[in-house]
Amino acid sequence: MRLAASFLFGLLAELATGLVIGGGMYFTTGRAMPPNPANLPSWVPVVAILAGSVFTFVIAYWRASRNTDRAMAHALLVAAGAIGLHLLTTMGDGQSLTIIPIIADVMKLGAGAMAGEVVRRRSHTH
Repeated sequence: MRLAASFLFGLLAELATGLVIGGGMYFTTGRAMPPNPANLPSWVPVVAILAGSVFTFVIAYWRASRNTDRAMAHALLVAAGAIGLHLLTTMGDGQSLTIIPIIADVMKLGAGAMAGEVVRRRSHTH
């Protein structure tokens, strides 16, 4: 059950990323999303990659620190949840899988692995 919860918290990381992008879009363009995804401002991919990585790391660290016996598994499941929702929304929107979403997902995986490793090292020093 705890492992499933970690995956679900990964969905939360991706939702938070979407809220940051939507909020930024609203403040800069007056709309949360343009009618055509091709009309996204140039800053959106950069913010998506950074916010997605940060939210994934923070939530993965939080989950792993509460499950130190399987810290890496929990952290990677958070990343998997974030990546899964990102792929569903990207592919479900009819967008093609370009290098930007791939970079974003690799960064999320790295953020999850880094969070798990930080927790693992900290739990072995105490």
